[in-house]
Amino acid sequence: MQNRETNVRSRRVILLLAIVGLLILAHDWWYSVERQARKLGSRQFSVQAWAQASQIQRGEMTASFLEQYDLSDFDSRKKVEALLGSQTAYFDYDSNVAYFVGPDTVQSMYGPGYLLVFEADKDDGKIERVFFFPRVK
Repeated sequence: MQNRETNVRSRRVILLLAIVGLLILAHDWWYSVERQARKLGSRQFSVQAWAQASQIQRGEMTASFLEQYDLSDFDSRKKVEALLGSQTAYFDYDSNVAYFVGPDTVQSMYGPGYLLVFEADKDDGKIERVFFFPRVK
């Protein structure tokens, strides 16, 4: 009888862990930077268009930018700035590269608009992740 109860408990624990794992995966997909970028628009990105674009138009280009470039190849802020120009915002550390994008009606402690943040490793400068602050809803 005790062995059967142990098996039932083990199955329940495994089921619970599987559900938690699926919820984590669903959360990551739901709030992915690519999914958030699509909410801002679908304007085609090019280096020339970005350089001449308004903050709103830049927001509309972020999905296209993220589709065109493999960010794991960005080993420094120089590669980001070669495509997007000098940063237009600041996020927490000098190693990060940040740009205001989208409507300026969105407010955060950093200023008007969403921040498109390229978060860099503080030691080697390699871009580790890209995200919006605040999240695009």
